[in-house]
Amino acid sequence: MITDSFKTRKKGGREQLYTDPDKLLTKAFEYFAWCDSNPWQRKELMRSGELKGGTVEVPVSRPYTLAGLCSYCGISQYTFSCYGKNEEMKDAASHILGIIRNNYLEGAILGEYNATFVANLLEDLY
Repeated sequence: MITDSFKTRKKGGREQLYTDPDKLLTKAFEYFAWCDSNPWQRKELMRSGELKGGTVEVPVSRPYTLAGLCSYCGISQYTFSCYGKNEEMKDAASHILGIIRNNYLEGAILGEYNATFVANLLEDLY
């Protein structure tokens, strides 16, 4: 049986997960803290000492990424870009993007991230 329930629905799609900018910022800060406490491990060959010829795991800072943030928050990158256009949410989205940009720049300046790659990422990060 076909019903006319679609006529009573006010809008299409599912409800937004984050309607309050403070909730989005809180979740983003959780993601940034998670990145800081879970660095990547790079294997490096020891060239001298007792461990010469062996490998040692060296922690490497995990970069903040928009894709990683969106995955952590359970939203798509398109949804995040919509937050950037929403009058109520745009300041929070802009603040988050500023933190990600700063992380890219500092990582490139310190030599942790490839500067050429970071330059391309910054062009893509609106």
